Amino acid sequence: MRVRQLAAIALVFGLAGCTDAILDGIGGSGGDFSISVGAGTDPLYSWSAGPAFSLDVVRSANQSVVVWRITNPNTRNIASPVRHGTVPGGTLESVGTERTLTRGIEYRITITLADGRSAFRDFRP
Repeated sequence: MRVRQLAAIALVFGLAGCTDAILDGIGGSGGDFSISVGAGTDPLYSWSAGPAFSLDVVRSANQSVVVWRITNPNTRNIASPVRHGTVPGGTLESVGTERTLTRGIEYRITITLADGRSAFRDFRP
């Protein structure tokens, strides 16, 4: 019994150290593929499902207002990974109001692939 309790405690502390895990029950993820979000106020966004057409970042509390968006309408070929606030070559930044995110605020990244599939992930820098 004591071993199970220690294992459960170790699991909780291990998850708390993961920057892309939200433990307060507010956040989530979903869609056609997985997105990883790195640490800090300019996180690295990674996915392995193929080239993207667009990346959109919103504050979770007001998802109708995009704070950072990049698209590649011509070649639809944004390669993973992408650092928040950095515009890859050949890609257009159409919204850049928060090139650096605010620590403690919950955000949502949505990635739409060239084939139309999409996924999202909530995170807090």
